[in-house]
Amino acid sequence: MQEYRFSMEKVLDWREDLEDVAQLMVKEKIEKVKNENDKLNRIISESRKLKSEQLFHSTIDHLKRHHLYRDLIDEKIIRQRLTVQKADKELEQARIELQVAHKDKKVMQKLEEKERTRHQDTVKKQEQTQLDEISTLSFGRPSIY
Repeated sequence: MQEYRFSMEKVLDWREDLEDVAQLMVKEKIEKVKNENDKLNRIISESRKLKSEQLFHSTIDHLKRHHLYRDLIDEKIIRQRLTVQKADKELEQARIELQVAHKDKKVMQKLEEKERTRHQDTVKKQEQTQLDEISTLSFGRPSIY
């Protein structure tokens, strides 16, 4: 009998490739979120360290510079938090795209499964028909013994 071949094999392969790309994108976004959070934590720890410094024996000029630097660090923290939020949104979008790609691939796999089952049923019917013909022919023949 003929070997089974899924009629939409190329579409299934393409959807599997799309899913692989989506998985890589999710991994990249997870790494980006992690890096941005690490960066935020470093800035926050620097801010804490700066705020806990002893400035009792400093000049007024030094205190002004210290205050300006603290304000700068606070602005960096705000900007970094916004960057982290943006990275989180990008990660969520990538996960949604991965879910869609996974669903599309599953649809094609179910279609392949149904087509394979239909093909197997057709092959079994053909084999049964051949066996029936052989039985009919051998029944109608006179026995030699």
